[in-house]
Amino acid sequence: MKYLVLAARLLIGGMFVYASVYKLFDPGSFAVSIRNYMIIPASWSNVVALTLPWIEIVVGTFLILGVQVRPSALLTTGMLGVFLGAIIYAFSIGLDIDCGCFSAGAASGGRIGAFHIARDTTLLLISLFILVSDRGELSVAKLFTFRSPLPA
Repeated sequence: MKYLVLAARLLIGGMFVYASVYKLFDPGSFAVSIRNYMIIPASWSNVVALTLPWIEIVVGTFLILGVQVRPSALLTTGMLGVFLGAIIYAFSIGLDIDCGCFSAGAASGGRIGAFHIARDTTLLLISLFILVSDRGELSVAKLFTFRSPLPA
């Protein structure tokens, strides 16, 4: 089980780190992607575009390393739930927009569809699995936990 949790942590952590890269280097395009959803006020999109990638890269790195796994998995599960809700909303009202998940909207030809809903649902379930199953095994944090060799 611990290897399955590790694989899930590496998958979700790696995905969050990967997804944050373009957003960090092109926050303007990411802000446009956020505005395209028409969910939050346009004036908030710049703040979200500047802060969300940093949260994604930190929680992704924490999951990969096994540092603060439960809080990180809680954040990724929450973010994936919000992302899934936004994609379902956009799809249900017929918005013809790029999801803005892994590339700049101008560089991507993919539009929101059933694939995105299925993908995000799967990622949400994997993140939830990490949240409920992680026991702290196979993590950097465990390597630095000092245990006295003498019995107490």
